[in-house]
Formats: sequence, C-alpha cells, structure tokens
Amino acid sequence: EIVDVANGTCSDLAEFPVKLYSAVGANLGGTPVVCGGASSDYSKKCYKFKNSVWEEFASMKEKRGWAAAVMHNDKLHVFGGYSGSSNLQTTETINVDGEVSYGPDLPTGVQRHAMTKINGTVSLLSGGSTAANTYSAKTWYYNHDTEAFTSGPDLLEGRRYHGSALNVDKVTKSKIVVVTGGSNSGYVKLDSTE
Repeated sequence: EIVDVANGTCSDLAEFPVKLYSAVGANLGGTPVVCGGASSDYSKKCYKFKNSVWEEFASMKEKRGWAAAVMHNDKLHVFGGYSGSSNLQTTETINVDGEVSYGPDLPTGVQRHAMTKINGTVSLLSGGSTAANTYSAKTWYYNHDTEAFTSGPDLLEGRRYHGSALNVDKVTKSKIVVVTGGSNSGYVKLDSTE
C-alpha cells in the first residue's frame, strides 16, 4: 500500500511478486523501491514499481534481510543486515538506474537496527543485534560526505526491531531523533521511547 501523508489516504498497489519480510524500501527518484528481505531464503534483489507493476531492476552485492536504509543524494543507502549465516558489516548504495556499489564497512556487523537521516549530511544508526541474541544500546553517526562512522551516545536501553524518526519541535524548531519500541531480552516488547 502507498500512504499519502498529505491527504491522509491509502491506495493499493499491484501484488508484490514474492512473499517477503525484513526488506528495506524508499522512494527512489519518485518510484517506490524495495530491496533485500527474506522468504524461503535471503534476497539481494531490488524491485521498483513502474507502469503499475513491480519489476526487478537491480541486484545488491549481497543477500540481506533485517538491514536498515536511508535516502541520500538520490541513492538508497543500505546498512548491514543478515545474510542467512552472519551479521553483515557491509553497506551498499543503489541509484535510480539500478547501479549498485559497495560503501564503507560498518564498525561492526549488525542486523535489526534502525537508521534515521538527521540532516543533509549525517544519519544515525541505533541499536540492533551485533551477535546472536544481543540487544545493542550503541549508536553510530554516519557522515555521507566523508563516509565515516563515529560513535554516538548509548541508548538508555538495548533494543532491536525498533523504529526511529526525526521529529521537529513545533515551538523551538529543534530536530530530535526519537527511538521507540522494539524488543530486548528474549523478544520482550518495549513500550519505551528515547
């Protein structure tokens, strides 16, 4: 489904060509795009919605589910994930023409984390699993221009499967990253927000 935030409406799209979970997606050049994910196996395929149908248009360098992604300079930047056998430390970019390139390695392999673009240059990676059954409290800033990761503040609570977003305070206009929900020790659902 496509959610039109401005008008408060939803509309159905054509059925997706495969059953899938744990993929990443974005609006790439005005077109909905979905990459990776898992079904019976982990996938490296990317699909775009064109002429009212989903079609394959790119293939990432690696199979990955449970990754996180943000848009920057008209490219989908995909970070980490799970290959089916290990946490991934690699990153990739996909442009509107379907060209795929490796980016810099993450400080550690991670899956089930979240990414939020916090300004025109920097994104924040939060939480996730860095080893089997772990719940990381780490955050990392990623500078898209220098391609460097720097350590950010620790979360108050380790979490994975969470969401994150940038909110703007209506009064002060301050930009605030919000990390919410997810789970920790043994799939305990969290109702906390940081």
